[in-house]
Amino acid sequence: MKTLRVCFISMGLLICSMLQAQPSYFGPNYVHANSGANCIGDFTILNTSIIGNTATDKIIFTHVWGLTDNTHEEYMPNSNGLWYTGASWSIYDETRVSMDTNLAYNVLNCKQNGTAFTHTVTVANSVLNWSIIDNPALNGHPDAVFFITKTWDNGIYDTAHVGIWYEQAVSKWTVYNENSSNALAINSTYNIFVPSAGTSYFKQVATDSNYITYIDNPLTNGNQNVKIFVVHDFTTSSGTMGYVDDEIGVWYDGAGWSIYTENPNSYLFPGATFNVLVIADWPVGVNNMGNISSNLKLSPNPSSEYVRISLSNESSKIKSVEVSSLDGRSMIRNEFASYVTMPYELNINSLAGGLYLVKVMTDEGLLTARLSVVK
Repeated sequence: MKTLRVCFISMGLLICSMLQAQPSYFGPNYVHANSGANCIGDFTILNTSIIGNTATDKIIFTHVWGLTDNTHEEYMPNSNGLWYTGASWSIYDETRVSMDTNLAYNVLNCKQNGTAFTHTVTVANSVLNWSIIDNPALNGHPDAVFFITKTWDNGIYDTAHVGIWYEQAVSKWTVYNENSSNALAINSTYNIFVPSAGTSYFKQVATDSNYITYIDNPLTNGNQNVKIFVVHDFTTSSGTMGYVDDEIGVWYDGAGWSIYTENPNSYLFPGATFNVLVIADWPVGVNNMGNISSNLKLSPNPSSEYVRISLSNESSKIKSVEVSSLDGRSMIRNEFASYVTMPYELNINSLAGGLYLVKVMTDEGLLTARLSVVK
């Protein structure tokens, strides 16, 4: 009986954990894959129809090694930053070398469930290799979890690999150069995002000396499609502190996610701590608008002119197709006098760039899929 009771409690905790392990939505996001078409010199242009193109947007990104189609498996040894071209956002190489077309990034425009702001490194707020961040969302909160991305707001390049650290003497957080011998560039800027309490973030602690630390968390386990953002936190709960003087990326190895140094010859240390943000693709409630089903296939997706609709069950038939905006407005609706067979090609030329839901009424019920339109 005692063994059964322990097992029952363990199962209950597991079920509770699984029920709570839902990524939060923080704003428009996507996986950006570099290509010959979007790379120009030392930068790559982001997709404005998804991520937005307003100069005041607070965007963060993290390099991801390898996509679901087994492409873009490349290390990113150089520090990268964010630049607004005047018409769109872009990611650039701080060393000013040509952008590698084999890189990919998780990208987020921080719009919801948190506080986003820009920090500027100045002479007044700099001490040695760090710069003090002064913001109410972080001041006096040594347990805060937040994320940073370099920006080119003041036209300053800075090749430093950076992390964050809480300075107890002033009760404020700092951004610092992982190379303790070098100061941060004066007037360099950083987008900072502090997710709201109770949203989908956690801390990952490396347990051994390796260039990889494997993540074991219900938010990420077995889910290659989640988007993850990371930053090194010098202030560790274990009391073990140390520098990680390399860029940091994320990687899915087929079984789970991991955090790694972009230089495989540079090892993490036991106790190295990382803030991890896991995000949902869509706002809360979108998943309830019909049955988001893997049985419904849209190709190509993203698309600009047409989309081919097919079902896993090739014998299934459809009665109607509707495309709606995220706020529920019907943008396209095609109804058929009788059920028609698959595949079905839908013209989406009339849609503006953005995110939509495609709802298909079949002889097996209503199925819904997500569609990204690019223009």
